[in-house]
Amino acid sequence: MRSLVCLAVLQCSCAYRTYRSKIPNGDAVPYPCKPNNVWEGVGHILDEGTGVRNWFGLDFQAAGHAWTAELCRKDSDGDGMTNGQELGDPDCTWKENSIPKRTTGLSHPGICDPWDSPSCLAKPVTHPVYKTQGDWMREECKAQEFVCAAKDEPGVRNFTIHLPSGSHVPQKETTYMCQIYDLESLITPGDYHMIAVEPVIDNVYVLHHMVLFGCTDEEEATNSSFECGMVASSNCQDFLSVWTVGLSGDCSHPSAGVRIGVNGYKRIALQVHWNNPDKNSNWTDNSGLRLYYTPNRRTYDAGILLTGSNSFELPPRQASVSVKSTCTKGCTSQSFQGPIYVTTAWNHMHYAGVQMNIQVFRNNTALTFLTNDPVYSYDSPQVYSYTDNPVILLPGDEIVTTCTYTTAKLDHSVLQGEATSEEMCFGFLSYYPKENVNNRFCLTGGPDFSFCDPTQWADRDCPYWYYFYSADFLKSSELYQGLLANCKPFTPCLQECVQFIVQATQYSACLRGDNFEFIKRNILILTEEGRNIMALMASCPVQVYLATNSATATSTTFPLATDPEINTLTTTPTDEGGMDAAHPISAGGLMVILVPALVLLLGIN
Repeated sequence: MRSLVCLAVLQCSCAYRTYRSKIPNGDAVPYPCKPNNVWEGVGHILDEGTGVRNWFGLDFQAAGHAWTAELCRKDSDGDGMTNGQELGDPDCTWKENSIPKRTTGLSHPGICDPWDSPSCLAKPVTHPVYKTQGDWMREECKAQEFVCAAKDEPGVRNFTIHLPSGSHVPQKETTYMCQIYDLESLITPGDYHMIAVEPVIDNVYVLHHMVLFGCTDEEEATNSSFECGMVASSNCQDFLSVWTVGLSGDCSHPSAGVRIGVNGYKRIALQVHWNNPDKNSNWTDNSGLRLYYTPNRRTYDAGILLTGSNSFELPPRQASVSVKSTCTKGCTSQSFQGPIYVTTAWNHMHYAGVQMNIQVFRNNTALTFLTNDPVYSYDSPQVYSYTDNPVILLPGDEIVTTCTYTTAKLDHSVLQGEATSEEMCFGFLSYYPKENVNNRFCLTGGPDFSFCDPTQWADRDCPYWYYFYSADFLKSSELYQGLLANCKPFTPCLQECVQFIVQATQYSACLRGDNFEFIKRNILILTEEGRNIMALMASCPVQVYLATNSATATSTTFPLATDPEINTLTTTPTDEGGMDAAHPISAGGLMVILVPALVLLLGIN
């Protein structure tokens, strides 16, 4: 894990962030010896973008920090390719804030390529310590060492889990592979704490991240790996450890560990994310994780709390666009059973992300930042460690996660999603004691609506929004049956359909405005019945809008349908399991299906 940079370095980094937009593909220049890594400060010897300038940086400075035709045609690193050819502007026609002619096949204009060829290794460089490119690049290309003193404590043992040897990487951009393991077959029976996790990397060219999940005892181990989604299975969704590009490993706080064995997790799952944008058909990978555990248990069991947004989209050609996600007072009051102690925190976005922070508020007053990356780098994640002074969070605190992106050079919208070309906005908080949090997902779905705050939805006159999760419930509801009876999917628009939808939306706030937008994009899309509801209601959007906003619509009650029983559309559950008069779905004797954590994970990378 990289330590936090000091204020002076942050100030320098902000400067190079500005310069990156002044050269073509300035935010996508690849590391010559670390696949899937980007060289952040293209004009500097250090990849972070501080200190001594390299040959390209000196030429860029001489050009007045501007992309000129002369700078474009120059070969700063002396490898036979012009700066324009290396940065995707071979014709030297690129202008600031435009899309370069080429965005793939890039190389570094300040590092002679191939970097490890004899002629390039012998080239002199501008640094007072490194005399040649060989000296410089051998240092930059070193693998990060995982430093964790707990690994060497007496009694600590380890084992490794990994994908089967020769696992084939599919010929597609994004793949999630999982395998579930039986801990009872990997360790001697006992009661342990897992205190460190180290990556075991096979193919750096495709490996994007790895996650270790804890499973329920009901989950069965698998003999081989299988393609999975954001979690390994519905029974394996407790985050235990996360590794991503730029991290060297995960070392637990001295006072806490993850409980495994007879009194802890007995099944665990490994998830590996492969990123194969070139759709190469020849890659294989058997990467995995090495787990360190001890019978000398710490004082507390550890857990991970996830914050952020799992549903948003970013418009194209925007210099800056932000996504805000609030883990509300209502959420922490309901989920926290007592104080928790945050020991580490880190941010996760993809390549469009430029800034991110997680801030805590108490009694409507800003308390502290758990993370604050004014310059965010996916390839160099900053882990905020609070080993000596854990940050105390209390029930009723508010946790605000803010992610800022730039899409200035993109001509298409970017969706929240699993692929590296899509985006994420998640914060990971390691904490103890684990038992003081009963819901370790505090997520919102754009707009900034919470999945876990009942008061927020009551204030929006839609207290029973979670009923929309149940396919059986939807199928038996008068809403669904009325739409089937009166509407056609998408087209044509029927008069009786307009009348039915107008009446339904007048009765229920759940079917109006931001409430319904949230329900559509986060809930209805999950089931066939939900998708049918959206298709049927999409047949008359203009007509419904005009009817709803006309003077007649505000003073007239439209007949819903010929079936007099359709008016049960407006009932809601009572304490006795019956219905009151505000909910758009009739119960039909079905039980409410609570939101599973799997549903809350519609978009983690």
